[in-house]
Amino acid sequence: MLHAGFYYAADSLKARLTREGNAQLTRYCVARGLPINRCGKLVVARNAAELAGLDELLRRARANGVTLEAVTAAEARCLEPRVKTCERALFSPTTASVDPRAVLEALVDDARTAGVTLLPGTAYLGRVGRAVRTTAGALAPGYVVNAAGLYADRIARDWGFAERWRILPFKGLFLEAGTASPAFRTHIYPVPDLRQPFLGVHVTVAVDGSATLGPTATPAFWREHYAGWSRFSLSECLEIVMREAGLFLHNAFGFRALALDELRKYRRAKIVSLAADLAVGIRPEHFQRWGPAGIRAQLVDIHERRLEMDFKYEGDDRSFHVLNAVSPGFTCAFPFATHIVEQIDRLRG
Repeated sequence: MLHAGFYYAADSLKARLTREGNAQLTRYCVARGLPINRCGKLVVARNAAELAGLDELLRRARANGVTLEAVTAAEARCLEPRVKTCERALFSPTTASVDPRAVLEALVDDARTAGVTLLPGTAYLGRVGRAVRTTAGALAPGYVVNAAGLYADRIARDWGFAERWRILPFKGLFLEAGTASPAFRTHIYPVPDLRQPFLGVHVTVAVDGSATLGPTATPAFWREHYAGWSRFSLSECLEIVMREAGLFLHNAFGFRALALDELRKYRRAKIVSLAADLAVGIRPEHFQRWGPAGIRAQLVDIHERRLEMDFKYEGDDRSFHVLNAVSPGFTCAFPFATHIVEQIDRLRG
Protein backbone atom coordinates (compact mmCIF):
# COMPACT_ATOMS: atom_id res chain seq x y z
CA MET A 1 0.00 0.00 0.00
CA LEU A 2 1.23 3.47 -0.92
CA HIS A 3 -0.45 5.77 1.59
CA ALA A 4 -1.26 9.38 0.75
CA GLY A 5 -0.39 11.05 4.08
CA PHE A 6 -3.63 12.48 5.47
CA TYR A 7 -3.84 10.48 8.72
CA TYR A 8 -0.91 12.13 10.48
CA ALA A 9 -0.54 15.28 12.56
CA ALA A 10 1.13 18.06 10.56
CA ASP A 11 4.08 18.34 12.98
CA SER A 12 5.03 14.65 12.57
CA LEU A 13 7.74 13.05 10.44
CA LYS A 14 5.06 10.80 8.97
CA ALA A 15 3.18 13.82 7.64
CA ARG A 16 6.36 15.33 6.17
CA LEU A 17 7.52 12.17 4.46
CA THR A 18 4.41 10.26 3.34
CA ARG A 19 3.28 12.64 0.59
CA GLU A 20 6.75 12.79 -0.98
CA GLY A 21 7.31 9.08 -0.42
CA ASN A 22 4.09 8.27 -2.26
CA ALA A 23 5.18 10.39 -5.22
CA GLN A 24 8.75 9.04 -5.29
CA LEU A 25 7.79 5.39 -5.04
CA THR A 26 5.07 5.83 -7.66
CA ARG A 27 7.62 7.34 -10.03
CA TYR A 28 10.07 4.54 -9.25
CA CYS A 29 7.53 1.82 -10.05
CA VAL A 30 6.59 3.50 -13.32
CA ALA A 31 10.23 4.04 -14.34
CA ARG A 32 11.18 0.44 -13.52
CA GLY A 33 8.04 -1.06 -15.06
CA LEU A 34 6.92 -2.51 -11.70
CA PRO A 35 3.26 -3.41 -11.09
CA ILE A 36 1.16 -0.60 -9.61
CA ASN A 37 -2.60 -0.29 -9.15
CA ARG A 38 -3.65 3.36 -8.77
CA CYS A 39 -7.07 2.43 -7.48
CA GLY A 40 -7.39 5.17 -4.84
CA LYS A 41 -9.06 4.86 -1.45
CA LEU A 42 -12.42 5.73 0.09
CA VAL A 43 -12.67 6.54 3.79
CA VAL A 44 -16.24 6.07 4.97
CA ALA A 45 -18.34 6.97 7.99
CA ARG A 46 -20.22 4.01 9.42
CA ASN A 47 -22.61 6.29 11.32
CA ALA A 48 -23.28 9.98 11.94
CA ALA A 49 -20.93 10.04 14.93
CA GLU A 50 -17.98 9.39 12.58
CA LEU A 51 -18.64 12.39 10.33
CA ALA A 52 -16.50 14.55 12.62
CA GLY A 53 -13.67 12.07 11.99
CA LEU A 54 -13.97 12.66 8.25
CA ASP A 55 -13.73 16.40 8.88
CA GLU A 56 -10.55 15.94 10.94
CA LEU A 57 -8.93 13.82 8.24
CA LEU A 58 -9.80 16.44 5.63
CA ARG A 59 -8.30 19.14 7.86
CA ARG A 60 -5.09 17.11 8.26
CA ALA A 61 -4.88 16.50 4.52
CA ARG A 62 -5.05 20.22 3.83
CA ALA A 63 -2.45 20.96 6.52
CA ASN A 64 -0.16 18.31 5.00
CA GLY A 65 -0.67 19.42 1.39
CA VAL A 66 -2.25 16.08 0.46
CA THR A 67 -4.95 15.75 -2.18
CA LEU A 68 -8.13 14.46 -0.53
CA GLU A 69 -11.62 14.93 -1.92
CA ALA A 70 -14.86 15.21 0.06
CA VAL A 71 -17.57 13.27 -1.80
CA THR A 72 -21.25 12.59 -1.25
CA ALA A 73 -22.54 9.08 -0.63
CA ALA A 74 -23.80 8.98 -4.22
CA GLU A 75 -20.43 10.09 -5.58
CA ALA A 76 -18.71 7.47 -3.44
CA ARG A 77 -20.92 4.78 -4.99
CA CYS A 78 -19.89 5.97 -8.45
CA LEU A 79 -16.28 5.35 -7.45
CA GLU A 80 -17.07 2.01 -5.77
CA PRO A 81 -20.61 0.68 -6.30
CA ARG A 82 -20.42 -1.60 -3.26
CA VAL A 83 -19.39 1.03 -0.73
CA LYS A 84 -21.47 1.89 2.35
CA THR A 85 -21.20 5.28 4.02
CA CYS A 86 -23.27 7.67 6.09
CA GLU A 87 -24.02 10.86 4.12
CA ARG A 88 -20.52 11.40 2.74
CA ALA A 89 -17.00 10.03 2.42
CA LEU A 90 -13.44 11.00 1.49
CA PHE A 91 -11.60 9.91 -1.65
CA SER A 92 -7.81 9.72 -1.87
CA PRO A 93 -6.80 9.53 -5.54
CA THR A 94 -3.07 9.06 -4.90
CA THR A 95 -3.39 5.96 -2.69
CA ALA A 96 -2.17 2.95 -4.65
CA SER A 97 -1.10 -0.68 -4.39
CA VAL A 98 2.26 -2.11 -5.43
CA ASP A 99 3.99 -5.48 -5.21
CA PRO A 100 6.44 -5.04 -2.30
CA ARG A 101 8.49 -8.08 -3.32
CA ALA A 102 8.96 -6.66 -6.81
CA VAL A 103 9.99 -3.29 -5.34
CA LEU A 104 12.52 -4.90 -3.00
CA GLU A 105 13.97 -7.06 -5.77
CA ALA A 106 14.44 -3.94 -7.91
CA LEU A 107 16.14 -2.13 -5.03
CA VAL A 108 18.45 -5.10 -4.46
CA ASP A 109 19.44 -4.94 -8.14
CA ASP A 110 20.08 -1.20 -7.79
CA ALA A 111 22.21 -1.73 -4.68
CA ARG A 112 24.35 -4.42 -6.31
CA THR A 113 24.78 -2.28 -9.41
CA ALA A 114 26.00 0.54 -7.13
CA GLY A 115 28.60 -1.82 -5.63
CA VAL A 116 26.85 -2.53 -2.31
CA THR A 117 27.71 -5.89 -0.73
CA LEU A 118 24.63 -7.71 0.60
CA LEU A 119 24.75 -10.59 3.10
CA PRO A 120 21.24 -12.09 3.15
CA GLY A 121 20.54 -14.68 5.82
CA THR A 122 23.20 -13.20 8.09
CA ALA A 123 22.20 -12.63 11.72
CA TYR A 124 23.54 -9.99 14.11
CA LEU A 125 25.00 -11.67 17.23
CA GLY A 126 26.35 -8.75 19.22
CA ARG A 127 28.92 -6.00 19.58
CA VAL A 128 32.57 -6.24 20.60
CA GLY A 129 34.02 -2.76 20.88
CA ARG A 130 33.34 -1.17 17.50
CA ALA A 131 33.14 -4.54 15.74
CA VAL A 132 29.94 -6.44 15.01
CA ARG A 133 29.66 -10.20 15.44
CA THR A 134 27.47 -11.97 12.87
CA THR A 135 26.78 -15.52 11.74
CA ALA A 136 28.98 -14.73 8.72
CA GLY A 137 31.89 -13.71 10.95
CA ALA A 138 33.06 -10.46 12.51
CA LEU A 139 32.65 -7.18 10.67
CA ALA A 140 34.49 -3.92 11.31
CA PRO A 141 32.13 -1.24 9.99
CA GLY A 142 33.10 2.39 9.88
CA TYR A 143 29.59 3.23 10.94
CA VAL A 144 26.62 1.08 12.05
CA VAL A 145 23.06 1.76 10.88
CA ASN A 146 20.52 -0.40 12.71
CA ALA A 147 17.20 -0.81 10.93
CA ALA A 148 16.44 -4.24 12.37
CA GLY A 149 12.69 -3.80 12.90
CA LEU A 150 11.58 -6.29 15.56
CA TYR A 151 15.11 -6.37 17.03
CA ALA A 152 15.98 -2.70 16.61
CA ASP A 153 15.63 -1.90 20.33
CA ARG A 154 17.76 -4.87 21.38
CA ILE A 155 20.60 -3.95 19.02
CA ALA A 156 20.33 -0.28 19.99
CA ARG A 157 20.89 -1.16 23.65
CA ASP A 158 24.18 -2.84 22.69
CA TRP A 159 25.28 0.61 21.54
CA GLY A 160 23.93 2.54 24.54
CA PHE A 161 20.55 3.62 23.11
CA ALA A 162 16.82 2.79 23.49
CA GLU A 163 16.97 3.09 27.27
CA ARG A 164 13.28 4.03 27.50
CA TRP A 165 12.08 2.22 24.39
CA ARG A 166 10.97 -1.37 23.79
CA ILE A 167 9.47 -3.11 20.78
CA LEU A 168 5.99 -4.52 21.40
CA PRO A 169 5.03 -6.89 18.55
CA PHE A 170 1.51 -6.89 17.11
CA LYS A 171 0.40 -9.65 14.74
CA GLY A 172 -1.41 -8.62 11.56
CA LEU A 173 -3.59 -11.15 9.72
CA PHE A 174 -5.65 -10.69 6.55
CA LEU A 175 -8.46 -12.74 5.07
CA GLU A 176 -7.97 -13.35 1.35
CA ALA A 177 -10.84 -13.32 -1.13
CA GLY A 178 -11.73 -16.49 -2.98
CA THR A 179 -12.28 -16.64 -6.72
CA ALA A 180 -16.06 -16.31 -6.28
CA SER A 181 -15.81 -13.00 -4.40
CA PRO A 182 -17.02 -9.96 -6.37
CA ALA A 183 -14.26 -7.49 -7.16
CA PHE A 184 -13.68 -4.04 -5.67
CA ARG A 185 -12.56 -0.92 -7.53
CA THR A 186 -10.96 0.92 -4.60
CA HIS A 187 -9.65 0.40 -1.10
CA ILE A 188 -12.31 1.07 1.55
CA TYR A 189 -11.25 2.20 5.04
CA PRO A 190 -13.22 3.20 8.13
CA VAL A 191 -12.63 6.38 10.09
CA PRO A 192 -9.76 5.37 12.42
CA ASP A 193 -9.25 6.06 16.09
CA LEU A 194 -6.51 8.67 15.73
CA ARG A 195 -5.34 8.03 19.29
CA GLN A 196 -3.98 4.67 18.11
CA PRO A 197 -1.52 3.92 15.27
CA PHE A 198 -3.83 1.27 13.77
CA LEU A 199 -6.31 2.00 10.97
CA GLY A 200 -8.94 -0.66 11.69
CA VAL A 201 -10.25 -3.51 9.54
CA HIS A 202 -10.51 -2.40 5.91
CA VAL A 203 -10.90 -3.68 2.36
CA THR A 204 -7.59 -3.68 0.50
CA VAL A 205 -7.31 -4.08 -3.26
CA ALA A 206 -4.02 -5.72 -4.23
CA VAL A 207 -1.94 -4.86 -7.27
CA ASP A 208 -3.58 -7.75 -9.17
CA GLY A 209 -7.10 -6.61 -8.23
CA SER A 210 -7.74 -9.27 -5.58
CA ALA A 211 -9.15 -8.20 -2.22
CA THR A 212 -8.24 -8.82 1.40
CA LEU A 213 -9.98 -7.97 4.68
CA GLY A 214 -8.04 -6.94 7.75
CA PRO A 215 -5.67 -6.59 9.35
CA THR A 216 -5.77 -7.61 12.96
CA ALA A 217 -3.45 -5.84 15.40
CA THR A 218 -3.32 -8.59 18.00
CA PRO A 219 -0.61 -8.47 20.68
CA ALA A 220 1.97 -11.16 19.81
CA PHE A 221 3.70 -13.19 22.53
CA TRP A 222 7.23 -13.14 21.07
CA ARG A 223 8.92 -11.08 18.39
CA GLU A 224 8.58 -13.50 15.48
CA HIS A 225 5.23 -14.98 16.51
CA TYR A 226 4.11 -15.55 12.93
CA ALA A 227 2.44 -18.96 13.18
CA GLY A 228 2.10 -21.67 15.80
CA TRP A 229 5.24 -22.17 17.86
CA SER A 230 7.58 -21.20 15.03
CA ARG A 231 10.60 -19.17 16.21
CA PHE A 232 9.40 -19.41 19.81
CA SER A 233 11.68 -17.82 22.39
CA LEU A 234 10.91 -18.43 26.06
CA SER A 235 12.86 -15.39 27.26
CA GLU A 236 11.13 -13.11 24.74
CA CYS A 237 7.75 -14.60 25.58
CA LEU A 238 8.19 -14.01 29.31
CA GLU A 239 9.43 -10.44 28.78
CA ILE A 240 6.70 -9.48 26.32
CA VAL A 241 3.84 -11.16 28.18
CA MET A 242 4.90 -9.42 31.41
CA ARG A 243 5.00 -6.08 29.60
CA GLU A 244 1.60 -6.69 28.02
CA ALA A 245 0.19 -7.75 31.40
CA GLY A 246 1.43 -4.50 32.94
CA LEU A 247 -0.12 -2.43 30.15
CA PHE A 248 -3.36 -4.41 30.53
CA LEU A 249 -3.42 -3.90 34.32
CA HIS A 250 -2.74 -0.15 34.09
CA ASN A 251 -4.86 0.16 30.93
CA ALA A 252 -2.16 2.39 29.45
CA PHE A 253 -3.27 4.13 26.20
CA GLY A 254 -6.50 2.07 26.35
CA PHE A 255 -4.52 -1.16 25.91
CA ARG A 256 -7.08 -3.32 27.73
CA ALA A 257 -9.94 -2.53 25.35
CA LEU A 258 -7.57 -2.68 22.35
CA ALA A 259 -6.25 -6.12 23.31
CA LEU A 260 -9.67 -7.60 24.03
CA ASP A 261 -11.13 -6.21 20.82
CA GLU A 262 -8.20 -7.46 18.74
CA LEU A 263 -8.34 -10.94 20.28
CA ARG A 264 -11.90 -11.23 19.01
CA LYS A 265 -10.55 -10.74 15.49
CA TYR A 266 -8.94 -14.16 15.61
CA ARG A 267 -12.44 -15.26 14.61
CA ARG A 268 -12.93 -15.03 10.84
CA ALA A 269 -16.59 -14.09 11.37
CA LYS A 270 -15.58 -11.00 13.37
CA ILE A 271 -13.38 -9.58 10.60
CA VAL A 272 -16.02 -10.30 7.96
CA SER A 273 -18.64 -8.59 10.13
CA LEU A 274 -16.51 -5.45 10.55
CA ALA A 275 -15.74 -5.31 6.83
CA ALA A 276 -19.42 -5.78 6.00
CA ASP A 277 -20.05 -2.37 7.62
CA LEU A 278 -17.95 -0.86 4.79
CA ALA A 279 -19.37 -2.55 1.70
CA VAL A 280 -22.33 -4.59 0.54
CA GLY A 281 -22.02 -8.23 -0.42
CA ILE A 282 -19.15 -9.17 1.89
CA ARG A 283 -19.92 -12.73 2.96
CA PRO A 284 -18.04 -15.31 5.01
CA GLU A 285 -18.00 -17.82 2.15
CA HIS A 286 -16.01 -15.33 0.04
CA PHE A 287 -13.22 -14.97 2.64
CA GLN A 288 -12.26 -18.36 4.04
CA ARG A 289 -8.46 -18.32 3.74
CA TRP A 290 -6.03 -16.53 6.05
CA GLY A 291 -3.05 -14.92 4.35
CA PRO A 292 0.48 -15.03 5.81
CA ALA A 293 0.91 -13.14 9.07
CA GLY A 294 2.96 -10.00 9.45
CA ILE A 295 4.39 -8.60 12.68
CA ARG A 296 4.28 -4.88 13.38
CA ALA A 297 7.39 -3.78 15.31
CA GLN A 298 5.60 -1.15 17.40
CA LEU A 299 7.71 0.98 19.74
CA VAL A 300 6.54 1.60 23.33
CA ASP A 301 7.78 4.25 25.73
CA ILE A 302 8.12 2.17 28.91
CA HIS A 303 8.51 5.26 31.10
CA GLU A 304 5.29 6.93 30.01
CA ARG A 305 3.49 3.67 29.05
CA ARG A 306 2.44 4.86 25.60
CA LEU A 307 2.76 3.76 22.00
CA GLU A 308 5.09 5.90 19.90
CA MET A 309 2.97 7.31 17.07
CA ASP A 310 5.73 8.77 14.90
CA PHE A 311 9.00 7.53 13.42
CA LYS A 312 11.72 7.39 16.07
CA TYR A 313 15.51 7.16 15.89
CA GLU A 314 18.60 7.75 18.04
CA GLY A 315 22.29 7.87 17.22
CA ASP A 316 25.75 9.38 17.62
CA ASP A 317 29.03 9.54 15.70
CA ARG A 318 29.46 5.72 15.83
CA SER A 319 25.99 4.29 15.20
CA PHE A 320 22.42 5.17 14.24
CA HIS A 321 19.29 3.28 15.25
CA VAL A 322 15.90 3.39 13.52
CA LEU A 323 13.65 2.36 16.39
CA ASN A 324 10.16 2.96 14.99
CA ALA A 325 9.50 2.73 11.26
CA VAL A 326 6.01 1.26 11.25
CA SER A 327 3.30 2.03 8.68
CA PRO A 328 3.56 4.07 6.51
CA GLY A 329 7.28 3.24 6.65
CA PHE A 330 7.18 1.45 3.28
CA THR A 331 5.56 4.46 1.59
CA CYS A 332 8.06 6.83 3.22
CA ALA A 333 11.13 4.70 2.52
CA PHE A 334 12.84 6.93 -0.07
CA PRO A 335 12.55 10.33 1.65
CA PHE A 336 13.01 8.71 5.08
CA ALA A 337 16.32 7.25 3.90
CA THR A 338 17.40 10.71 2.73
CA HIS A 339 16.37 12.16 6.10
CA ILE A 340 18.36 9.50 7.97
CA VAL A 341 21.48 10.16 5.90
CA GLU A 342 21.16 13.87 6.70
CA GLN A 343 20.93 13.06 10.43
CA ILE A 344 24.00 10.80 10.24
CA ASP A 345 25.98 13.49 8.40
CA ARG A 346 25.06 15.94 11.16
CA LEU A 347 26.06 13.52 13.95
CA ARG A 348 29.39 12.66 12.34
CA GLY A 349 29.91 16.41 11.80
